[in-house]
Amino acid sequence: MISGSKQSDDIKARKEGTVPPFRPDPNSEKHVRCKHCGETYKENEIKWNPKTGTWVCKHHPKCDGVGWLPF
Repeated sequence: MISGSKQSDDIKARKEGTVPPFRPDPNSEKHVRCKHCGETYKENEIKWNPKTGTWVCKHHPKCDGVGWLPF
């Protein structure tokens, strides 16, 4: 793992409990598609669900999608 990379920052943050792990890029303009509802939206619209500790579809709770694909 590269020191200072997004992955190493997330692992450190997970240990410290400061930010959700493996977060989507908040500055990304890339589009993703939800595996569950099929909707497409920008990567930076993916939501964090603190109850499950996972990233979910932007339409959560209407969609319980926990996965997305690059579009």
